Amino acid sequence: MQERVGCPGWLRGSRFRAVTQPSRYLLFYDAETADAFESDVYYARLRSPTEMSRAIFPKFHNTWRTVCTVERRVGDGIAAAVLTLRLGASDSVPFEALAALEPARLDLLQGHKSVGQAHTTEKDLRPAPDRQIDRAVVAFFWSVEDAEKARAAHAPSAEVFAFRHTVSKSDLGP
Repeated sequence: MQERVGCPGWLRGSRFRAVTQPSRYLLFYDAETADAFESDVYYARLRSPTEMSRAIFPKFHNTWRTVCTVERRVGDGIAAAVLTLRLGASDSVPFEALAALEPARLDLLQGHKSVGQAHTTEKDLRPAPDRQIDRAVVAFFWSVEDAEKARAAHAPSAEVFAFRHTVSKSDLGP
């Protein structure tokens, strides 16, 4: 995460682990704009992965990787748990119902399938091509229990992840 967040325009990277399937992870990055995922510095890092990346990426399976922009947001930051819901272009969005639960942050995201998708060495390290989303709802809750209640009430096909680690630009020093 540090090497990503160190790129121009990147703000924060956060790692979460799935509650019901502990072998699944969510890596969620915040950037100033989607252009951060097209920078020469970012692509240079993807084309020359670190030894750690070379060891980790072959273990990635069933990956979804999409650069998104925010259609709608309530709140800011991250919290102890995140509920993620992948949506098709015409799926109904439980945004208002989830917002009523007062999560720390709630994003409705629009996927951009061509952004950040140039061929790189890192892509070659993963055993299968990344899948992409059209849209998604990402809701950061103050507890895993709150996220699970939200899923049960408003988004039964969503997945809940527990917070593990975050790195912000300010954590990297000057």
